[in-house]
Formats: sequence, C-alpha cells, structure tokens
Amino acid sequence: PPLSSEGDNLLLDSDLYDADGFDTPDPGLLSEKNELCSLEQSQVLQLFTSTQRWQNMPLCTRAHQLWLLIRTGLHNVVEKEKRAELRVARLTHGLEPLRRLEVPAGLRSVAQDPVGGHFVVLDGAGCLHLHKKDGWAQETLQAPVALTGLVAVLGPLGAVGRFVGWGPTGLAILRPDLSLLWLSQPEVGRVLGREPTCCLPVPNLGLLLVAEVGGSLALFKFRSGGRRLVLRGLPLQPPPGLAGTLKRLALGPGSTHQDTHCFAAYGSAVLTFDLQAWNLTDVRQNLHKTTISDLAYFEEAKAMVTSSQDSTVKVWEVNWQIRMVFVGHTGPVTAMVILPNTTRVSSASQDGTLRTWDLQAAAQVGEVALCSWGQDVLSARVNRLLAPAARGWPVLSLCASSVELWRLSELYSPLAQLPAPVLHLQVAPALPAPVNPSLPSRLVCACVDGSVYLVSAATGRTVSALLLEAEDCAVAVAYCLPREALWLLTRTGHLVRANAACCPMSVLHRVCPPPPPAPQPCCLHLYSHLTDPGSALACWEIVRQNEGDLRRSAMAWAWKNKNRYLPVIGHTDGALSVLDWLSSKTVFHTEAHSPGPVTAIASTWNSIVSSGGDLTVKMWRVFPYAEESLSLLRTFSCCHPVVVLCALGKRITVGFEDPNSATYGLVQFGLGEGRRCDHRPQDDPMDHITGLCCCPTLKLYACSSLDCTIRIWTSENRLLRLLQLDGSPQALAFSSNSGDLVLAMGSRLCLVSHRLYLPTAYLVKNLCQKAPDVVDDPPLPLTSHESLTSIQMQRLTNLHGAFSLRSAGRSQLSLRLPFSPWGAPCCL
Repeated sequence: PPLSSEGDNLLLDSDLYDADGFDTPDPGLLSEKNELCSLEQSQVLQLFTSTQRWQNMPLCTRAHQLWLLIRTGLHNVVEKEKRAELRVARLTHGLEPLRRLEVPAGLRSVAQDPVGGHFVVLDGAGCLHLHKKDGWAQETLQAPVALTGLVAVLGPLGAVGRFVGWGPTGLAILRPDLSLLWLSQPEVGRVLGREPTCCLPVPNLGLLLVAEVGGSLALFKFRSGGRRLVLRGLPLQPPPGLAGTLKRLALGPGSTHQDTHCFAAYGSAVLTFDLQAWNLTDVRQNLHKTTISDLAYFEEAKAMVTSSQDSTVKVWEVNWQIRMVFVGHTGPVTAMVILPNTTRVSSASQDGTLRTWDLQAAAQVGEVALCSWGQDVLSARVNRLLAPAARGWPVLSLCASSVELWRLSELYSPLAQLPAPVLHLQVAPALPAPVNPSLPSRLVCACVDGSVYLVSAATGRTVSALLLEAEDCAVAVAYCLPREALWLLTRTGHLVRANAACCPMSVLHRVCPPPPPAPQPCCLHLYSHLTDPGSALACWEIVRQNEGDLRRSAMAWAWKNKNRYLPVIGHTDGALSVLDWLSSKTVFHTEAHSPGPVTAIASTWNSIVSSGGDLTVKMWRVFPYAEESLSLLRTFSCCHPVVVLCALGKRITVGFEDPNSATYGLVQFGLGEGRRCDHRPQDDPMDHITGLCCCPTLKLYACSSLDCTIRIWTSENRLLRLLQLDGSPQALAFSSNSGDLVLAMGSRLCLVSHRLYLPTAYLVKNLCQKAPDVVDDPPLPLTSHESLTSIQMQRLTNLHGAFSLRSAGRSQLSLRLPFSPWGAPCCL
C-alpha cells in the first residue's frame, strides 16, 4: 500500500462541515406499510382486476393502496436517477465528434436553416435531405430544379424566400418548404454564359454575391420582399496577371470600419470589393506561399483570418498588417471557421486533424482527429467548415461524401487575462467562505515573471499587484485578506512580505536565507484560524482605510479579536517554523521530516498537514493562541514522494507521484476512524498533478493534471466527474462554497461553473444553504507612478478582467509552434 499510519488515536474537534448531508436518510419514503409493494407486477394487476379481496375493499382503502404504490414507485425512480447521476461522467471542452452522415451520391452543398430548426443536404443526385440540428434525418425531397449549390437567407429577408440555389439553369429562390419560388432567365442567371460557383447573401443590405466560373463576381439585389433577384451593375473581373480561381467569399468592414465590403480569396491574393460603389478597391497579393483555402472576418478581434495550403493560419489587421501566424498542421489547411462567441478559430487539414486556435492566448488549444468515425484520411478530407447557425448547433465539416457534426462544448469561460503564465493559484479567504458577514473573495495568482496579482473572484478584475523581477519568481505565496498582508517565498529562498492594501503592493521587508550549507526555506503556508468573521471584516475595512498602516489603537483592537493567522515555513532539512506576524522571525521551530525536505503543507480549521522527503505525511494539532503552536498527532508512511496535500476536517487527500515509474495517484484517509479510501487505478491522473483543492461545504475534492484533465472526487475518494480540457491546467482552486472552480491555463484564468458538472443532488444542496453576499471589490487606485518602471507600467496596462479581445490591444507578430502538453507555446 502507498500509505500506512501510526501514532496515537487522537480525535480532532468536530468540524462544522464534517457532517455529511448525504448520510441522512431520505425523508421522502415514509415508514407506512404498503402491502402491494411486496407483490410482483403481474400479481398487482391481477389483484386490481379479479381478486375477491380487492372487490371487498372499501373505495377509500383502494385509493389509499394505489397512492402508496404510486408513491413507492416514484421514489424508486427518483433514487435510480440519483444513483445514475452519481456515476462517473466524462465532460469534454471544445470540439468532440457527434455524428457522421453518409451521402452515397456525393455531397454538393449544405444550407443551415436555424429558423426551421434543420439543415438541408444537397447530394449529387439532386435530392434534398432534411436533418435536425443534431443530425437526425427528417425527410428527403427532390430538388425542384437542377442545383449544384444551396445557401440559406437569414433574417426577415428569408421569410418568403428562405434558400437561394444555383446550378446549370442559373439562380433559383426556394420557399421554406423547398418548393420553387423564382427561377432566373438564362441571360440573367448566367452572365456571359458562365455558371455560378458559390453565393453569399448579404441580408442586411438585401444583396446577393455570386462568384462565377471565370473568376468574375456578380452582385444581385433582392426585390419584391426577397421573391426575385435583379442584377445590379456589371460583373467585376479580377485584375489581369493574377493566377488562381475565386474560391471563398467573406463579409467585413473596410479600412474605415464603416461600409460592408466583400473579401474574395483568389489564389494567394485577397480581393476587396466595395458593395456600395460596386468596384474593386484593394488587391493584396502573396499573403501566403500557396493558394488561400478559406478566409473569414473575425468581428470580436477586428481582424481577418486566412488559411492556406501552406499549412498555416494567419491573422491580419484591418490594414493587412500581420498580427500572428499559427503553425502546427503538417499538411495543407483545407478549411477554416470562426467559432461564435469565442476568441477561437478551428481549421481542418489534410494531416487528418481539426485544430483549434485561441487568438487571445495566441496558441493552439485543441486538437481532434478527423478520422473519429473510423474512415480513412482520404475520405475524411474536409472541403468546408460551417460555423454553428445558432446557439446549441454543431460545427459541420463537409467532405466529398459525408457530413460530420462536431459538438461545441464550453466547460469553462474566461475570467481574467494576466500578463504572464500563472504558476500558483489560491483563494482568499480560505473556504468555507464566511457567510455573515461576507468578505470579498480573491484569487492570489503568482506568475512566472515574478509578479503576484490579486484578482476578484466575482468579476475577474485585478485589485492589486506585486511587481517583482523574474529572479523573484515564487515557489509559494500566502495571503491574509483581513490584514492585507502577502508573503512570497522566492526560488532563491528569500521571504518577501508586502503590503497588499495599495497598488502596486509595497515590499515591507525581505528576509534573506542563511548561507549554505544551512537549511533553506522551501515551503510556505498560511494557517487561518478565523472564528469571528465580524472582527475580520472590521479589521479589513480599517486596514483598507489606512492603506495597510494599522494605528496604535487599531493595532491594540486587532490583537483582541479571536482570529489568528500563522505563517508556516518548511525547510530543506525537514523542519517546520512558525513566524512572527510583523517581523517574519521564527517564534516556534520543530523537527518534522528530517533528513528530507518539506514538500507540501496544507491546513484545515484546527490542524496542519505536512509531507516530506522522508516519505511521511504528518498531522499537527494547532494551538493558535500559544507560543508552542504545533503538536504532532499522527504520522503516515508512504512509498512514493508526496507532491500535494489537501485537508478537510478529519480527512486528508494525498497526491503522490513517481515519474520514473509513471506512478500518479491520490489516496484519502479518514483520520478519526483510521479509515482509508481508495479508488480504481484507472481513475488516477496520467501525468504530473498540478493542483489539488477541496470544497468543504460540498465535501468534494478536485485535482488537475498535465494530462489536460480535472478530476472531481467525493469524500469517499470516488471519482465523480472527469473534465477533459483542451489544454493543460497549471493550477486549480475552488472559488466559492457552491463549487465554482478557477483554473489557470497559461496566462488565462478560466471559470468552471458548478452548474456545468455537479449532479442534481449537489445542486439541491447548494439551494438549501445560504450563499455569501457578493462584496464589491473594485481595483485599488495607483498610489504612485514615479516609482514604477516602464516595464511595470506595461504589466499593469495589459491586465484584463473578464477579458474583451477588442480592448486587449494589438499583439506583436508571433509565430506559434505546435501545441505543447506543458501549456507553454514556444515563440520564434
């Protein structure tokens, strides 16, 4: 076994949240006896119809027996559903395969009709197949005329003429039921005898763009309320000397951001057409090394995105200055689509992958195989990608003889964007958050550039920041919100204490480590004994008003309250030290894990847990009002090094790993009963564990790993949910009593709402408990500009809460290498 325990059988004080609400019996099933429940169904039916006993029962007794039977059956159904919900469920973020539709006659076109709630597939035999948005077939119709393509007209313009088709006979308008409404004359539908190759409606202007075989572009105007089309002006020809064909059309603003323009991919160039003046206004050549396969305007990013057979996806400014290039595909990119309401782009390639790129993170954030249904790479080659037509619709990939549906799942939403990747993440005050009165909930984020940011967990806005240099990168941070004090332990062993009541934070003192070979500090933790939330709130308000400077009277009052906060340091020789609050000097020192170093420290409301290189985990009783504040309770022995700890009442969760043997796992112990909880080996993470946290009110644990997963565990160490992400979370923390999770993905903070993954039983438990009030926590004003360097000012300027890509500024040119499982894309 990885762990065993020894020591005195000492019990901790009972925890406020130690009683599990799910252990109480269900009050819905009454103890009243129901004679019918013990009978088989056939016997019950026979009793209702033919037995003399049933006939002799009074009507009220019959009704009572029937009611008991219905009530018991309903209770059994409810309990069955509860058990089903508590089984392990796998939830995926990003694109996942939903369904594949075979088109034996060959695929010509697909038109999405969100108003009708279906999409229409046009095959090579001239048949129109109607499918619901989830892919289930509805009916098949014969096209009223010969068609080679079909597109839907959205908005009020499509109320009568819902679809526009094209083919050998020219242009056609179809009603919502796909019957023929209007058919063009040969001289109108085919200018100069050239067939249309694709059409793009412009519903807000009542226009229709038609690309033709010879490379010309025609403009039509809808007339009679969308019942017919009239040619507007002469078709425009591409400039002489350009090689290629007119392949894709897209709409977007011009350089002045006013009028709507049409952008056309022509070989390796992009042509810009003014729809009002109907003329060619701009030609951008050699944007890619080879043919541009697709293009689209990204409204949220105010940028144009192009993909090419040179295997790249490029993002351009409105003036066609390059913003970023995504490199990762190993084959030609054949199609590209912008995912609505996100900052992401998905591209399909002949390398057999469908990859997702994030413009905010400037990195690849997802990858799925196009051969998810078992077909070969050639048959899975995507010719076109269609964005979801409405909320809840899938992404469609169009192949030569199939339509593939991809479900777009969003497990997390953006909360904040920080200037540098996040290494450590924790919530303050520690959960369970006080309810009456409530304190503001903040996230403490330590980044790789040496900076530490306090972020509001409710709004994502940065409250304050500690701007240190990269050599002061933190290995651990500790933050006391009521006192607005922050400690930071650097990689070089320096202990920094800062005043967090101002922005940027000011360093109060720095404790240098002793020279080698003396033991060095290697772990930092803040034990919070918060028994009086009212005093904590009053203390926080005083500190905020005085910008961290407690006056003598306030200082005397502060030490009268019952709340205590103990900074605890772990050393490389295995010792633990409790520090003085003001001077950060050692006031209590004890041997713990000699001769190995302390590897992790965690705490619950009345105890501290530590692990060390001596392969032990120790439980310490805390006496917050005494000078000798730690007393050993119990020792556990383990076979593998412990990297993370989490304590909850009488339960300890230990995360251990041995990279040499690829061993990664979690073990949970109930201290009071000495009971150990294990789970199946296949439920363990597959890579380094980056975070472990708990939600005391729900009795849930969560761990994150470099295998791009978050695992949710019950108090019995049973896997409840497996969240498959599109990137590796670097840190993880529960941010509320209701089970909301915040994870760090590179430099982004993302929020996983509890409503997305909790079973109904836990959601009901949330409804039955009082939630803390949301305390307004605005960003602190800058106290001084003169003391900040230009680099520090740039860090503060680049902060974004609940990020908006429009306000993020324009990024510098960066080439991103293929997605790294370590979550840190490389730059060239």
